[in-house]
Amino acid sequence: MRQILLLSVNGFTLQRFLLMTCLWVCFFATADETNPILTARSWLTLVDNAEYIKSWEQTDPLFKAKTPQTKWLKALDYARVPLGRVMSRTYFSTSEYSSLSELPDGEYLVIKFKTEFINQDSAMETISLSKNNGQWQPLGYFIN
Repeated sequence: MRQILLLSVNGFTLQRFLLMTCLWVCFFATADETNPILTARSWLTLVDNAEYIKSWEQTDPLFKAKTPQTKWLKALDYARVPLGRVMSRTYFSTSEYSSLSELPDGEYLVIKFKTEFINQDSAMETISLSKNNGQWQPLGYFIN
């Protein structure tokens, strides 16, 4: 039988230390990467629940400057309401950008979800986020 020599200090083995270190690193890497996706999902939930004013309030100041609240409400009534209830939404992709057309340089993400609505079998929802004061905020929303 083969024996493995493990360094042990007060019953704490090197093997346990390495395992805990790997788990710790994985946890923080995952938490940082999923934060914008969670932000996008929670914001989309507001839209799903017809909380359009609240969704507008959570957008980036650049969005608010270009899209008055009344225009946002009309756009969602026109584009989102006819689709009906969300049946499923699956994360598809994230793209990172340092600049977007007609916007100042900064940190931007474009996140896509494959979504099935009650009145449309297959759609691609695209939400763009900008990092403002360390927080990801919605900057755009498109449905194809």
